[in-house]
Amino acid sequence: MKSMKFLFTKKKSQLPKVLTQPEMPSNIGLNGKWLSGEGAGSWFVFEKKENRAVEITRFSPKGNFECKENFNLPSSFIITKNFSVTYPSNCSLVTVKQDEVTITLTKI
Repeated sequence: MKSMKFLFTKKKSQLPKVLTQPEMPSNIGLNGKWLSGEGAGSWFVFEKKENRAVEITRFSPKGNFECKENFNLPSSFIITKNFSVTYPSNCSLVTVKQDEVTITLTKI
């Protein structure tokens, strides 16, 4: 019988590789933000809306549409200032990092 340690330990060579940022597809636009993942990744496009809202569209690495949702735009997040997308981020919530502060955007 294998030891419990073996069952919960993966060799470094067995871990998925983090997908580096590919060339930006033409449909993403200049404000697209790349989020690398293990064996995958996504592009996020932010578009400011009225009433402290932002529309976020998520695309695959090759630029295929995945989802589009409206999110609350907290006052602590300045969309015109540099930021990066971080984890967790998906079609239900998006996490950004701006000035070393982590901010979670929630769906409206």
